[in-house]
Amino acid sequence: ILIFNLDNQQVKFFQDANVRRALLLGMNRQRMVDRIMGGQAILADGPIFPGSWAYYDGVERVAYDADTATTLLKDAGYTLPVSGGTTRQNEQGEALSFELLYPDDEQHRAIAEAIRSDYARLGVFVDLKPLAYEELVTSLDNRVHQAALVDLNLSRSPDPDPYPFWHQAQITGGQNYAQWDDRQASEYLEQARITVDLSERTRLYRNFQVR
Repeated sequence: ILIFNLDNQQVKFFQDANVRRALLLGMNRQRMVDRIMGGQAILADGPIFPGSWAYYDGVERVAYDADTATTLLKDAGYTLPVSGGTTRQNEQGEALSFELLYPDDEQHRAIAEAIRSDYARLGVFVDLKPLAYEELVTSLDNRVHQAALVDLNLSRSPDPDPYPFWHQAQITGGQNYAQWDDRQASEYLEQARITVDLSERTRLYRNFQVR
């Protein structure tokens, strides 16, 4: 998962949902799967993985579309400088540029470089910073990152509990490293955790995924 720190004031553009959507549209994830992972992966369309009993098949699927991504960035006020340059800026001179932390190993490096290449085509500059695992975790825990490429391993949990990564209470001291602050989504997660009835839990997780 590529995490954007929504509360880092150095990269305030992450707070714009249209910019985030452009960054999703502008990332050729299927090509990464094919070329880097040998086709041995499927794309995630939400925070609960396919194959789980709680997965909602009706969630929106976002395919690679660099043209629409470029249009969204223009509509958000980010254009290429008239004086020249390859990085988009808004009228205040704030550039679409951020630092991406990633685990210092071959596969994550290849994915990070593919992300940087895809975003360069959009006029977004990505400064790659490889870190040892312990350093990466420290940066995330301290909430000093701008963006980070990390793995989520839910294989040991029979329940697809997204609470640690998405609930408001996990913004400070937990694993909500994006610092995504959404009360309605948090309520769905709270209720799903304490509800015994499986059909009701499925409904609550569906609502969370749609949100």
